[in-house]
Amino acid sequence: MQFGRTYEEFEVGTVYKHWPGKTVTEYDDHLFCLLTMNHHPLHMDANYAERTTDFGKNVVVGNYVYSLLLGMSVPDVSGKAIANLEIESP
Repeated sequence: MQFGRTYEEFEVGTVYKHWPGKTVTEYDDHLFCLLTMNHHPLHMDANYAERTTDFGKNVVVGNYVYSLLLGMSVPDVSGKAIANLEIESP
């Protein structure tokens, strides 16, 4: 696999699969919460999450999931870039 693409190498409609995958563990979520000072009990307190959510357990912080996806895209999106200037929704 090549590391990175130039702008001209991307094609509209192409699907880029990123490997390897990542299984998110409770430890991963708690560590991210502690590193980012997010102490909401929804993410940190299993008892609270069990009693107050439909999920019945802690919910992974959305910013952690976004960070993982951004990191997984580096070989395709950022490999030949000097800097990522913007992330935008389609």
